[in-house]
Amino acid sequence: MKNSTLIMMIFCMLLVVSCSDIKNNLPVTTGPTSITHSTGWTDTSSANFHGKYIAAMAFDIRPCQQCHGADYAGGTSGKSCLVCHSQSGGPENCATCHGMPPPPSLNGGTAYTAYGVGAHLIHWNGTGAYSTYSMMCEKCHQMPTSMYGTTHITSTGRANVIFADPLAALTTGGVTPVPAYQYDSLRCSNTFCHGTWRLTKSGLASDSVFTDSVMIGNNYAPHWNGGPAEKTCGTCHNNPPTGHKSYTQACSACHEDITTAAGKLKHMNGKIDLTGGVVRSF
Repeated sequence: MKNSTLIMMIFCMLLVVSCSDIKNNLPVTTGPTSITHSTGWTDTSSANFHGKYIAAMAFDIRPCQQCHGADYAGGTSGKSCLVCHSQSGGPENCATCHGMPPPPSLNGGTAYTAYGVGAHLIHWNGTGAYSTYSMMCEKCHQMPTSMYGTTHITSTGRANVIFADPLAALTTGGVTPVPAYQYDSLRCSNTFCHGTWRLTKSGLASDSVFTDSVMIGNNYAPHWNGGPAEKTCGTCHNNPPTGHKSYTQACSACHEDITTAAGKLKHMNGKIDLTGGVVRSF
């Protein structure tokens, strides 16, 4: 009897140890876990707003697809992101993170003093009262083919600036400017648009207006978020331009409508427009 009891006790001890080993070696779950978002997840004024969280994660929203589905329509969570993000592409639509064009900027800024806003809108719509020359995104940025394309979200947090518009590097007077953008100082330089041009006197029928053999612009380097002061008359070229005679008449006396709303298309267009429909090239 004693031997039977001893054998039973040993068996029970071995069973407990074996069960403990099995428990300690349970397989680890590798699938998506259930997550309850913090209070304020959809409140733009909350510190827990999901937009702020995503920005802190370098705008990588691929983890969202684990629960909300590849198309963000609900997935295993049953909660669709498309209720709020109803534009094409859902949360991956360009306007989700920044305006088209900004504002807002990525950090929500709306004033031109924010470097992510700056002069975006005025380049998009035209330069204001005296020009309707507009530039689409691809004129200054390499347009990504996907949200995670190499030309989109960079490790520096800065958008790559290029100068694809031929007007920026227009050759004038034998000189071709080499446009550049200084990220640290937020200044654009060496562009035809801002006065890097030369109009030579030789061969022009209207050479009587010259005070020298050439007229030149100011080679102006405007500050990206400097605001209205960066586009006043005389910034990109003197008023009148250097090398041009001074007159008491308004510019529009010879350059018809160039400084009026009616002549918007004649300003900063790569040509010299004169009264009577006469056009001079650089």
